[in-house]
Amino acid sequence: MAERMTRQAGSLSDFGPLAQSYDRWYETPAGQAHDRVQKDDVQRLLPPPSPNQTLLDVGCGTGHWSGFFAEMGYRVTGVDIAPQMIEVARPALPECVFQVADLYQLPFGDGAFDVVAAMAVLEFVPDPTAAIAEMARCVRKGGHLLVGTLNRLALLNQHRVLKGRRPYSSAHMLAPSELRELLVPWGRVRIAASCPPGQERRPPLPRRLTAGIAGSRLSLTGPFLVADVRTQTYR
Repeated sequence: MAERMTRQAGSLSDFGPLAQSYDRWYETPAGQAHDRVQKDDVQRLLPPPSPNQTLLDVGCGTGHWSGFFAEMGYRVTGVDIAPQMIEVARPALPECVFQVADLYQLPFGDGAFDVVAAMAVLEFVPDPTAAIAEMARCVRKGGHLLVGTLNRLALLNQHRVLKGRRPYSSAHMLAPSELRELLVPWGRVRIAASCPPGQERRPPLPRRLTAGIAGSRLSLTGPFLVADVRTQTYR
């Protein structure tokens, strides 16, 4: 995952001090397993880019997702409010452009990008609605908003919160229906729930909550939600 944004921008957690060590999670077996299924879902939801298509990675942190989007073929710009994160990302990913920026005041024009993504960011900001509106402003008409966020319904995330594990204990996680409600004003929404095989064992959600699910999954209780919005307009 790529949880970002510091308290200086009104965040619910400060990730700057984690810059040098955060990516170690991806070196663990669990981190690798979750990373694989999350990226699989992103590739199922987000169309392959045409030449020179642009993507803005909001809350890019150390650039984990930025690098993946670049591998997909996008020209990637990453922004994060934490300078420590940008200092790690720049030398690691010279093919991407990185800068310090506030997600509530992105330094780009209306419709500047083909895709604007935020991976594990919304649950750590106090005003997700305002954050999505600013992201949508930067997407061209007919482009894509891509949002990854921790799922409030997932057993794994519930256990993290109950144990008081930070940063999870400070997060305002969204359920799938809440994420859909947040995104639907901006276009057609599709949602997948990423989970390594056999790790999430809960009954399926009611059918009314699973409309628009990507692929053949019948439940949206996996730990990480990935949502794609084909934008109708920007504001």
